[in-house]
Amino acid sequence: MRRSMQVLGVVLVSVLSGAWGLGNKTQHLGRDGKMFSLFSIVQFPNQVCTSASSSTTYGTCYTSSECTTKSGTADGNCAAGFGVCCVISTSTCSSTISTNTTYIQNPGYPSSYTPTATGSCVFTVSKVSDDICQLRLDFQTMSGLATSTTVGMCTDSFAAAGQTGKNPPTICGTNTGYHMYTEFGATSTDTISLTMTYGSTTTAKTFNILTRQISCTAAWKAPTDCTQYFTGTAGNIKSYNFAGGQLLNSQYYTNCIRTESGYCGISWKESSTTSPDPFQMTKSPITNGGAGHPTACPASFIYIPNLSPDGIAPLPVPDASQEFYSTMCGGAFAIDGKAIPLALVSRTKPFVLGVFTDTATALTAPTTGFNMDYTQTAC
Repeated sequence: MRRSMQVLGVVLVSVLSGAWGLGNKTQHLGRDGKMFSLFSIVQFPNQVCTSASSSTTYGTCYTSSECTTKSGTADGNCAAGFGVCCVISTSTCSSTISTNTTYIQNPGYPSSYTPTATGSCVFTVSKVSDDICQLRLDFQTMSGLATSTTVGMCTDSFAAAGQTGKNPPTICGTNTGYHMYTEFGATSTDTISLTMTYGSTTTAKTFNILTRQISCTAAWKAPTDCTQYFTGTAGNIKSYNFAGGQLLNSQYYTNCIRTESGYCGISWKESSTTSPDPFQMTKSPITNGGAGHPTACPASFIYIPNLSPDGIAPLPVPDASQEFYSTMCGGAFAIDGKAIPLALVSRTKPFVLGVFTDTATALTAPTTGFNMDYTQTAC
């Protein structure tokens, strides 16, 4: 981890002989008088800090002069007052980001932005040190990236591309609160490109994306090629643009869930919220679930390996088409052909929820995607 240095200077004068002439304003030291300069060097790591103005805005702890050099804004103190919480952001196309904990924002943020012309805006992220493996993107705000009149397609879009591994999907719509991991390569010069493509000049867009680089040895590093990574014994996972109410085409990625200590299974069910519909993984809205082999779900499905009521005993046949389900689609997270949603358990590790939508199938609105709750089950 990089460190900042603050030098504090103190000058001490030792008068062993001689005098300070005060009455006649003369000042001198005898030949035995000595002057000492003592310098205290304070070092502190450039760690992530929380800004003083907002508990959800993050920066890096630098000295005040370093923050100015990096074109950041000091927002609170850190390192016992020796440093400032430096918040760094950019909205300049073709810029290179070489600092950690940096925001990419639309021009004029927090106001929205409507481009005057179509085109692409690319940001390049360089490693802050040789031992960096991943970039995590947190979409603290992302809305207004226009979807197409062709349902499921994007007019505006955001894409992240690394040097190795599988790149995350291209997304659009409303994705506030989501995150995304992208892999750097193995060499120190590897970069990641973040591309915002504007196809609409009539839709106002707002985005504030936090970029954070992750060391190859960090305990919080996500497994390779996990687009999203979740921790904790319970949580919720949605398809991208679920808040926008429309499933996107060309989605092929994996959500990973860390297996917590003492837990051997994971239970899945639809969210209890009703709007948007928590499960519509199909080309046209339907009521019944579809499950089983991927050929039963040609347009879209989620993948959770070896699901059954407890992850051990098989599903009842002939009610179910298979003893264990792995691909789920249709209009309910349910047995194939049934409309009653179920809670199903997988005991296959690592815990994952894969997502597939094809590139060309014409969707009919509102095919909303998925909104799934999970709870890990004890061993």
